[in-house]
Amino acid sequence: MSKLNPGAFSFVPGQRFTPQTQQPPPPLERPEQTEAPKPPPTISLNIGSSSKPVAPPAPPASQPPPAQAPKVPQDIPKPASTVKVVKADTSAPSKTFSTEKAKTDTTSVAQEVKAVADQAILADLYGNSKEHLNIVFIGHVDAGKSTMGGNLLFITGTVDKRTMEKYEREAKEAGRESWYLSWALDSTPQERSKGKTVEVGRAYFETNQRRYTILDAPGHKTFVPSMISGAAQADIAILVISARKGEFETGFERGGQTREHIMLVKTAGVAKVVIAINKMDDPTVNWDKARYDEIKDKLTPFVKAAGFNPKTDVTFLPVSAQTGLNLKDRVSKAWTVVPGTS
Repeated sequence: MSKLNPGAFSFVPGQRFTPQTQQPPPPLERPEQTEAPKPPPTISLNIGSSSKPVAPPAPPASQPPPAQAPKVPQDIPKPASTVKVVKADTSAPSKTFSTEKAKTDTTSVAQEVKAVADQAILADLYGNSKEHLNIVFIGHVDAGKSTMGGNLLFITGTVDKRTMEKYEREAKEAGRESWYLSWALDSTPQERSKGKTVEVGRAYFETNQRRYTILDAPGHKTFVPSMISGAAQADIAILVISARKGEFETGFERGGQTREHIMLVKTAGVAKVVIAINKMDDPTVNWDKARYDEIKDKLTPFVKAAGFNPKTDVTFLPVSAQTGLNLKDRVSKAWTVVPGTS
């Protein structure tokens, strides 16, 4: 028989297996109850209630009544509670929140983070960290968005002179000599052959104070979804306007994309807009201040109706993306400076 299981059957070679039947154990006999069971004890809890507790049942008459406790006079004052209520000091200024400027202002947000964060830890993690800013170029097709972005990359040193000369040589061979600046952002053969941005181009450059990400959005109405994806990532929008005779009117007054792009960037949450009036060096404009004022006067009411404040949210700037005038270095009264003249 197994020692692990006393109830197991034993097998002997050569003998027939005969299971041993075990009789069930006899049932347990319980004594009959002659008295009624005692009632369970009752427990009354009085937690958080103002009602008086239920009095226990009166003892039987055969037992003597319990001694009564001496009465306490009711005129004795109760001891005062020692719990002190500490009120929060709401007069102290918050270290992480300021109502002086809106939270959409990137400068105020950066200053608040700088005031709270430990500069030693930031320098250890990121080195000499700079404020980052996303910029999206928007506007009607052929306004000069890619040309402006490519020239910015060149004059800031992100694209070297040798690479730009390569783009210029390849554009000249393809018969697109004036498009070589835009090839720094338009990298696909389809974009370079047609001169139209299809996907959002991305590039980076730095200054002494900030790091910038350029988002070159397409201007053709067929690629509006790509333009929306670029505007959704931007902090500031640069609306590029062509000052050439007929091109501004086509983009703004004749069903162009200028109006739609202004509405889309406002819907995407962009709070600041720089309106760059491009192609001021064109022979039809020749840095004419009257043409600049005409475009500014026509754009201001629509920009205001879109939700931008012309005094605080909009900046007008006359530029020449092809020559780079008034892009990196500020030129006072740019319409009086005609390239090629003294």
